[in-house]
Amino acid sequence: MIKKSGADYAYIMETFGPFMAFIRLWIECMIVRPCSQAIVALTFSVYVLKPFFPDCQPPDDAARMLAVCCISKCVISVSECGNVLEC
Repeated sequence: MIKKSGADYAYIMETFGPFMAFIRLWIECMIVRPCSQAIVALTFSVYVLKPFFPDCQPPDDAARMLAVCCISKCVISVSECGNVLEC
């Protein structure tokens, strides 16, 4: 039994060593999380646009543009959190 915290990283570190654990962590941060965020944004944009197109699917370009706006708004909001000054 592995008694370390760190979820997948700890298990891979114990089993395969530090290099494979680093590669797994890098793939998670650079590929898996951004892809899942894009899927969530696209799904959200299709649901938001659906009332405007009740008889058909919303246009793909409109859904993509709304998803881009959602993702960019999240990125801008997170980056601005660091600029808040305490009074």
